[in-house]
Amino acid sequence: MSMGASVDYEKKLRSAEEVVKLVESNSVIALGGSMSFAQIIDAHLANRKNELKEVSVSTFIDVLPYEFLRADPECEVFRWMSGFVHLGCRQFAKELGTTMFVPNLYFDVPRITREIHNGKIDISFLVVSEMDEHGYFNFGITNSHMKALAESSKKVVLVVKRDMPWVNGGYDETIHISEVDYIVEDETPTPFLPFTPPSTERDEMIAENIIEAKLIEDGSTLQVGIGSLPDSVIKLLKECDFKELGLHTEMLGDGTAELIEEGIITNSRKKFDKGKSTFTFTIGTRKLYDFMDRNPSLASYPVDYTNNPFLIAQQPKMFSLNQAAQIDLMGQVNSEQLGLLTPTCKLFQISGTGGQLDFVMGCLFSNDRKGKSVLALYSTYNGSSRILPTLPEGSAVTVPRTMVQYVATEWGIAYLRGYTIRERATALIKIAHPDHRDWLVKEAQRVGIYPPKYTPPAGKPENVLVWRD
Repeated sequence: MSMGASVDYEKKLRSAEEVVKLVESNSVIALGGSMSFAQIIDAHLANRKNELKEVSVSTFIDVLPYEFLRADPECEVFRWMSGFVHLGCRQFAKELGTTMFVPNLYFDVPRITREIHNGKIDISFLVVSEMDEHGYFNFGITNSHMKALAESSKKVVLVVKRDMPWVNGGYDETIHISEVDYIVEDETPTPFLPFTPPSTERDEMIAENIIEAKLIEDGSTLQVGIGSLPDSVIKLLKECDFKELGLHTEMLGDGTAELIEEGIITNSRKKFDKGKSTFTFTIGTRKLYDFMDRNPSLASYPVDYTNNPFLIAQQPKMFSLNQAAQIDLMGQVNSEQLGLLTPTCKLFQISGTGGQLDFVMGCLFSNDRKGKSVLALYSTYNGSSRILPTLPEGSAVTVPRTMVQYVATEWGIAYLRGYTIRERATALIKIAHPDHRDWLVKEAQRVGIYPPKYTPPAGKPENVLVWRD
C-alpha cells in the first residue's frame, strides 16, 4: 500500500457513531442496497430516532429489513425512499402504500442519480472491500449505481467490510481514497442468503415448457434472476447438455455460477465481453462470494451498461426470463404493485420495475432477431387466477402489451407479439389453470374482448407453443 494512501486512510477513519452524527434533521442520505446496504450505519441511525426530524433515507433492492424502519415503521422521522421493494421490507410497504416508491427503469438509475439528485444527497454510505495497495476500494457484490451516488453526494462515507470480495469489472467498480470523506470499518459479515429452496412442481413444469419450446439454444446469451423457477431452468440446462452459453444479466446467482464452473457458460459467442460473465449485483451464498473474489471470468458493471436495452439487443440469441404477478387478457403485465382489491385496501408495492422492462426491450430490439423475453407466472395464487380479464384498479403496468413476447405458466407458453386482442386472449386462456378457463371465457365476453356468446375454438392456437390440456 502506498504511504500516501495509508496516511489518508488513517486521517479519514472514524467510528460508526461519529459518522452517523453527521446526519441532521432534513438530511437526504443513501444507505446502499441489496446485500451491500450499510448495516452498521442503519443500526446507529435507528438509535437516533428521537433526535432527528424528516430525514430522507434512500435504499434499493430491499432484501433484508432495515433497523431504521423497525424503529419508525410509519416513517414519521425517516422518510423512506425505495427504488425496488423486496422481501425484507414488504411488510412496511404494505402499510405505507406506494408513498415511498420511486418508479424507475433500472438502467436509467445512474443517470437519474447524476442528473436529478446531483448535489441533493447530503451523505452516501457505501459498502466496499478493503483498500488495495493503490488506494482503491471495490464495490464488491453490488456495482449498480454506487459510483453515481458517490459522484452526486456532498459527502461520501465508505463502510469497509473485510470479507467483501474484490470483483473484477468493466468500469465504475472501484472508488479511490481521494474521492472519499470518511471511512468506517465494519467487522460484521457481509449478509448472504442460503441457496434457493428446492423447486416446486410448478417451477419444474414451467421450466420444462421453456425447454420444450426451444427458447434457449446453444450459444444463447442468458439473463435469469434468483429463485426456484430460474434454478429449475438452470438445472435443465445442465441435464440437456447445452453448450457455449453466455451471461449478460443484472444479477449473478449461485445457479448461474455453477453453469460457469461447469463450462456450460463460456461467453465465447458474445459480441461484448467475450469470455466474461457480466452482471451488476449479486444475491447468494457465501460460497458464491468466494467464487467471485478476483475471478477473471467475471465482469461487474454499473447497471446503465448491463441493463442498457441497446447493448442487450446486440448480444446473440438473447434470452431473458423474469417473473410476473398478473397478466390480463390484452397482455398487460403487472410485476410490482397490487391494486385496490377491496374498497378499503391501499395500493401495495410488492416489488419494482427493476430490470424486467430493460431486458424485455433489449430482446424485442434484438439485432439478430433471435431475442426472446419470457414473462413467467404461476397460473394461480391462493386458488385465484393470475391471468385476469383486466388488471385490477390501481395495478401497475410493468410491461406494456405492445412489448410482451412469450408468457409462460405451468400449462403452456403463449406468444403475443403481432396478434390481435382476441387472439392474445384465446392463447392466454389456453395456458390458464383449467379450473379458471371457462370463467375467463365468460369474462372476455363480458368486457368485450370476445363478442357475446363467442366460444374460442378447441385445440391449440397457432400462437401457443406448448400446451398442457
